[in-house]
Amino acid sequence: MKLKKEYLILIVLIVALALYLMMRSAGRDADIPQPARLEASKLSRLVVTVKQSAPVELVKKDERWQIEPKKYAVDQTVIGNMTRAAAELTLSAIVSESGSYERYGLTPKEGITVQAFSEGKQVRAFSIGKTAPTNQHTFVLVEGDPKVYHARGQIETVFNQTVDSLRDKTVFAVEKQNITDITIVKGSYHLTLVKKKIQNKKAADDKTATPQAADTTPEAPQFEWEKPGGTTAEHRDVDLLLDNIVRLNCDGFLEDEDPAKLSKAVLQITFRDGTGEYRLAVFPEQKETKDKRPAVASSTPYPFYLSRWRVEGLEKSIDGLLAANR
Repeated sequence: MKLKKEYLILIVLIVALALYLMMRSAGRDADIPQPARLEASKLSRLVVTVKQSAPVELVKKDERWQIEPKKYAVDQTVIGNMTRAAAELTLSAIVSESGSYERYGLTPKEGITVQAFSEGKQVRAFSIGKTAPTNQHTFVLVEGDPKVYHARGQIETVFNQTVDSLRDKTVFAVEKQNITDITIVKGSYHLTLVKKKIQNKKAADDKTATPQAADTTPEAPQFEWEKPGGTTAEHRDVDLLLDNIVRLNCDGFLEDEDPAKLSKAVLQITFRDGTGEYRLAVFPEQKETKDKRPAVASSTPYPFYLSRWRVEGLEKSIDGLLAANR
């Protein structure tokens, strides 16, 4: 009986302690000074310093973000995530008031600092540490406040970027159906393909059919790719080539930005879409990057890398077209 009473007292004490801690935590968290809500679209400059590396300055000009001082274009998805995370920073709990930051990854050696500006004025500054054990929060410090907070989301991954990971890697973004001609040069082989509209056989048959029998459903125009001499190329081979090039992204940029230092191109592709001409040149592999091939394009002044598998995809489609033309 005595043992039973002791167990009951112990349970009551545990419940009372739990309630006290909950109320204490709720009281502390109720006093959290939430950062003022900002509009991500109104941010015009970010300065991000990752683990004591050189600060990276991102500036918006004419609604496009660029990396200063070289004015590299910024990946729109990446900068969109960063501006939203900075503007919508939300604190959910006080984690520590001790002033010790090592365990949270918030020392200058480990942390990430973010400064956000709008209309030339700093509107937010905070430091980012590790992702919390909940995987739903990140440890942060807000400028002017020594407390460690939980911020909603895994924002460490959003801001832990390098100049290379921030850069826009789009080489071409062209609508395939608008391309009118393609020229390929590989070694001693040269091939030009021109898109020609052909009459739809079904439409021709409809002209001789009775009005009742004719199918009035309009059909998309059909085309063929004409080679020199009037012969046609296989649609499958041309489609494969276009699929590999019209939405082409590179896999990084060369440190040496002078295209003139590259050797002779081993593969060149030129195509037009009625509004402009686009050129791609691929060069021999370099000793230090055997899994990538250097390349240049008319759409960017900066030499870049294409992965081996991307180049092999291009070469496979080109070899199919050239083999049929030999």
